[in-house]
Amino acid sequence: EYDRVKGGDEDEDTGTEIAEPALVPGAGSELRFELERYLHEFMRDNWNRISLGAEWGLHEQDGDVVGFKYATGVIGEIDLLAKHRTEPRWLVIELKRDQSSDVTVGQVLRYMGWVRENLASDGESVEGLIVARSGDEKIRYALQFTNNVGLRLYEIDFRLVEPKAT
Repeated sequence: EYDRVKGGDEDEDTGTEIAEPALVPGAGSELRFELERYLHEFMRDNWNRISLGAEWGLHEQDGDVVGFKYATGVIGEIDLLAKHRTEPRWLVIELKRDQSSDVTVGQVLRYMGWVRENLASDGESVEGLIVARSGDEKIRYALQFTNNVGLRLYEIDFRLVEPKAT
């Protein structure tokens, strides 16, 4: 069962930044983020408005929020890193703009292992969450045996409304 989260970086093929709209039509009438960076920024900038923000806070060090594109060195960059607001739990969030696959599960598990060894204290658990526009059978099968990694699908809800009369 997939939950929904309402809603890149550089072009992964060329390494150059693409100047295109942040939202583009997807399949049917759905909108999707053109670059993964826009999904990152949206979630960071709206953290306290999305459902995750109620239970989780982006990781902070010395009073600064550092849980956005968290550098781990040679292991890679964690898209979003959060700590539970009341329980001893860490959350590694891997964002996928357009695709999700079993390869992504390996990536989030690698980051979780790094957090376990480098940030988590004894008694703290480490969980993973993949946020993507869609899921497929590959990821569904891959996640069947990973009790501590979940999947959330994002939707974008954009509306134009008439201003209220004054």
